[in-house]
Amino acid sequence: MRLSLKLAALGAAVAFIPILILLLIVLSEVSTYAREQALDQLRSDARAAAALCEKRQIEMRAAAQALADEIANRALVSGDSLDRNTPAAWARLQDMLPRTQTEASLDFVIVTDPLGRVIARHNDRPASGETLLGPDDKNALAEKVIAGGNLPVASCVIERGERYARLGLDRIAQVHLSDGSTIDEALMIEAAAPIFSSGRFVGVVLIGQMLNTYYKLRAGTEALQTPLIAEARQTLYRNGEEDAGAVIALGKVIVASSVPPARESTSEPALAGMLHDDTRTEEALRVGSRGYNVCWKPLKSLDGTPIGAIGIARPAAETGGATGSVRATVVLIGALALLLGGGAGFLFGRGLGARLDEMTQAANRWSLGEMSIPATGREPFLAKWIPPEFLRDEINLLAEQLDRMRESFRQAIERIRKR
Repeated sequence: MRLSLKLAALGAAVAFIPILILLLIVLSEVSTYAREQALDQLRSDARAAAALCEKRQIEMRAAAQALADEIANRALVSGDSLDRNTPAAWARLQDMLPRTQTEASLDFVIVTDPLGRVIARHNDRPASGETLLGPDDKNALAEKVIAGGNLPVASCVIERGERYARLGLDRIAQVHLSDGSTIDEALMIEAAAPIFSSGRFVGVVLIGQMLNTYYKLRAGTEALQTPLIAEARQTLYRNGEEDAGAVIALGKVIVASSVPPARESTSEPALAGMLHDDTRTEEALRVGSRGYNVCWKPLKSLDGTPIGAIGIARPAAETGGATGSVRATVVLIGALALLLGGGAGFLFGRGLGARLDEMTQAANRWSLGEMSIPATGREPFLAKWIPPEFLRDEINLLAEQLDRMRESFRQAIERIRKR
């Protein structure tokens, strides 16, 4: 194998290997950075969803107070025990509550007296002795308002047991799991507000909106008419084209989702009814062949205890989409760099070997007596743009020395011929 080819291969390898190593390092760092950026965006979206839940609680609190004020203004609840439950007042109250429930898309509306005994509710006449402060089924929000507050309160609540069935939640809250079991509890956002008449505390309004199962947008202008997870998807993904959405979990079960279906054959949202790890704030879930990355934020009760979670789910392919596109770009740039670097190294090594080959050929001609062939060879290609003194090296010095030796031999031969 000729020296020029060996030098060309060596030059290409010397240029190729460092670029390849650098490409692998950059590719790893860029992939890690891009994935972290995508996960940071997912975390930011989850925080935004949690903020929407807090906003919904504020809206529920305002709605409860508005209803309490309307009841007080119309004197439908009085501090006088003699007319507190008059048929006329109860009839007007019973007419107002279902209308309020429909207009605000609430799942229940309850009015109690100052002791927590139910005076009226949206769906039926209260049972005898029905109360929100029962020893086995106490509502924390109503208790807080009755215990000493003149301000409305709101928080997340789990409804179960007798009141869960009495309010009709058992017909709409059930979530079916893939193993055939069901969840018979309702995760709610509830708000309670005091009713005042002539400056006296005369009762409590309690309203609730369920988070289970609801996921479709509703037509209407009221903020409360849009399910929370539908509002989250609409706010965060306005173009509606991304396969991402909000999810709500009660314990280990995802009870509501606005993530578009993973398969065209079903109209149900993806991830609804799936189990998840309630000890983690980030996790990967899979529906069939499609994976999702989910980031969770806790939903807390009035005393700050986590009772559920709201999160954002995005397909793993979308979360890694930025990584894939950046990786492809880096690979393309790296391939061009490898090609250019390897080609430059090959040409440099080939040129270096060619210069040595020219001196070898000149020496061969000298051995045949052709002393007119110089050893300096052609000018370097880069000499068109770079001053020659910057391109000179040991090969140039060797060529000059050989050429002076050739000239000495030629003159000596001429002198011998003249004798």
